Amino acid sequence: MNNTITIVSTWYGPDTAGGAETAARKLAIALHHAGHTVEVWATNARDLFAPHEPHYVAGQSIDEGVVVRRFAISPPLEKGELPPFIKQHNGIRALIKQIQPGDLELLILSTLAYSNDMLQAIAHEHSHRRFVFVPYPLPSSVWGVMLAPDQSYLLPCMHDEPYAYHRITDWQITHTKRLLANSAAERDLLMRQYALPAERVALTRLGIDLGVTGDGARFKTQFAITTPMLFFAGRKDSTKNVPLLIRFVQEYIMRRGRMVTLVLSGRDELALTSYQRMFVRDVGFLSEQEKANAFAAADIFVHAGTQESFAFVLMEAWLQGRPALVNRDCAVTASAVTEADGGMDFNDFATFAAALDIMLYNPQLMTQMGQNGKRYVLENCRWPDVAQRVATAVLNV
Repeated sequence: MNNTITIVSTWYGPDTAGGAETAARKLAIALHHAGHTVEVWATNARDLFAPHEPHYVAGQSIDEGVVVRRFAISPPLEKGELPPFIKQHNGIRALIKQIQPGDLELLILSTLAYSNDMLQAIAHEHSHRRFVFVPYPLPSSVWGVMLAPDQSYLLPCMHDEPYAYHRITDWQITHTKRLLANSAAERDLLMRQYALPAERVALTRLGIDLGVTGDGARFKTQFAITTPMLFFAGRKDSTKNVPLLIRFVQEYIMRRGRMVTLVLSGRDELALTSYQRMFVRDVGFLSEQEKANAFAAADIFVHAGTQESFAFVLMEAWLQGRPALVNRDCAVTASAVTEADGGMDFNDFATFAAALDIMLYNPQLMTQMGQNGKRYVLENCRWPDVAQRVATAVLNV
């Protein structure tokens, strides 16, 4: 086996949204810059938020110096149906019979984007590659590990969620050669959930771009922000508990009689009442520089979601020296805040309001928490360091 690291991500590219997909692309580029031989295999679809149809050109291309091989996205399957190549693969069919996944598991897998051509390529070329599959629940990762377990490494991006309890996931996690954890909390979850020894799970973490400096004053002027600003960037839906966050901010304003502005950014449409439009500013999709400006402008970065394996946005907020207020029920963000001493957490409205009171009325405390968070990011989130940790875990170098 040679030392070619092949990162397999269903969606990949400069136009592709999604935390795991961003991680895959940044990791590939970092490995390339570190001098490792790396390729990316992906479909030619854009991302989870777009139709399962071609967006990129199929075939081989170069992205930031990385060889990218794109396979044609396959037509949707019937409910519960297996991909054609998997259906015809005697070994995989025998494994499925052994694992006995529930009907719901196969139903969910059949609804997700995949490439039959990619699965064939994994089966035919696995002997001279080391595959890093990203993330764990997608067909390319599930069937990919089954097709090449001895050459499989998994960047699962896992949190405590229904997928993690599937029988097929249990087989996948316990048969891949090594797991690459984005955070200490994810590592602990993987070891606890699947009874794995410590050497099977490498804490590789993820990185962020450390060279972006935000201009907070510019952002506040651009969007006419004149009250204390809370900021969140990401999906503006229930998966990130954004409706809950809006309700908590509304309740805080009504109870305290103090106006704050909740700024939300992201591609999703957001339905707001006329009253909510008085304190919620939906600024839509922001460029990386504009997002850095928003982080720098925020008094507090707020994150109500509970399902994270790393939380890029938390690290980006800390890089700009801003404190965080996160959901205590999210092991990843809550443990990071505790480890870094970079903010506070909440688990209901009372603790949310109390944390806002403490932080907004203590500017020096907010500054100190923000600086603590920045120090944590600079120590843990450099892409060259992440690339070295991944190379060590995958290549044993």
